[in-house]
Amino acid sequence: MSVCNDLPVLECDVPREGIELDLVLQPREPVNGEPQYWPLYNAENPGEHFGNMRFRFGGNRGLVKLTITLDLSAVPGRELEFSNCGRGRLDGIIALSPDFRHQFWSRARRVRGEYTKLVIWIRDREDIPDNFAFLWLCEDVDTGMHFVSGDPMVRYEPE
Repeated sequence: MSVCNDLPVLECDVPREGIELDLVLQPREPVNGEPQYWPLYNAENPGEHFGNMRFRFGGNRGLVKLTITLDLSAVPGRELEFSNCGRGRLDGIIALSPDFRHQFWSRARRVRGEYTKLVIWIRDREDIPDNFAFLWLCEDVDTGMHFVSGDPMVRYEPE
């Protein structure tokens, strides 16, 4: 069972004009080589902490824009940044489900020379429900070591 399943879900009814959300992601060190859940917080209310995400489009063609900022306070001494894949449309994540490419894409953005922001766009393109399973992916700037999270999931509901 996933830690994410035991936490509140970031649920959002997406209006036709779209919606933008600012979130904070806090990477954690692996324990015994096992990836850990990385807390995901609402930037405007740090007490709100999420496991998975659910976006309901209700027949609208809106766009969800998530701006995610790294908070490195739980990994002192690490210089982590979101992985920049340089190809495709999936920076900062590892896709674990096949349907990402048609409705979900992400780009790492530089802040003071480092990729510490990730912008994710989710759009209703095919009016079909999708479950996007993925892992967060960061790199240690000094060592090149990859840091991988637990298993967040996005549920997409067109109606």
